[in-house]
Amino acid sequence: MEVQMLHASGSDVSCDAALCDGAQIDADAYAAVLLRHTDHVLRLFAGERLINKIFARVFQSHAMGRLVIAHFDWKVGAGPRPTLAWLQAKTGCTRTLAAFVGIAGVARLVRSERDPDDGRRRFLVPGDRVVQGLRDWLRHHFQLAETLGLMPAGCAQRLQEDPAYFERYVRACPLVIDGLAQNRHRFPRWHWLDGHHCGQRIAYAYLRAHCQRAIETGACVHEPQWIPSGADVVARMLGISKSHVRNVVNGAERRGALEHDLLRRRLRLTDDFLTESRDFLVHLLMLMGAAHRCAATP
Repeated sequence: MEVQMLHASGSDVSCDAALCDGAQIDADAYAAVLLRHTDHVLRLFAGERLINKIFARVFQSHAMGRLVIAHFDWKVGAGPRPTLAWLQAKTGCTRTLAAFVGIAGVARLVRSERDPDDGRRRFLVPGDRVVQGLRDWLRHHFQLAETLGLMPAGCAQRLQEDPAYFERYVRACPLVIDGLAQNRHRFPRWHWLDGHHCGQRIAYAYLRAHCQRAIETGACVHEPQWIPSGADVVARMLGISKSHVRNVVNGAERRGALEHDLLRRRLRLTDDFLTESRDFLVHLLMLMGAAHRCAATP
């Protein structure tokens, strides 16, 4: 019953979070947060070919998140024990998800346990590495949200030190996943990047370069900056092909996310994409803050 109430509360507050205006965020504070965030993401995935393959798109990350949520729900008797069929029904995917779970199993991120009452059925169990990775990922975002004043101070520390709060928070996270899905039309370029292998990480590489350039020159982080196109650098960092990076960059240009200066081998992110990137991050952090309010009290 408690988890059902958490989920219901999440659906109620997601609308408020969706209305956030990122323009209200202080530009200097946002620049510091953006640099910290892009550094964190790129450090996690730099040179990690297998992890980049397993979590190539946001879809895989959210599917793994739903598995952990369901596992914690089951532990407190608030939901069924998750299986592949359950996860496929929850996400609306079949073959793609089965391949993802198979690769995750090989990497020991997920294991299966036989149902003692039905030998044909196997339960999915998230590995310790996944649970700890989720805790670290959430704590990083909590720190960003605290810096921007979108969550109360001390939430990140509580997440690390209070196991009961961590599990309650994870069980409230359908609010975050569903809130992002419900509002993806507000962020069409980010949604397009989500559909491409390492698409968001490629964008983060250029956002980091943009942010570094703005800080070096004393410019506002919201103003477009010319930066090296550097497809080869991005490709080496993420362990993907240079041609793939170029294809994503070219597609992003057609969608108004950036513009090229081919003669000087440089590019700059557009005003529209910089605004969308800021608003997307603020929207995510506000959804996470709303989930905190649902999980804060036992």
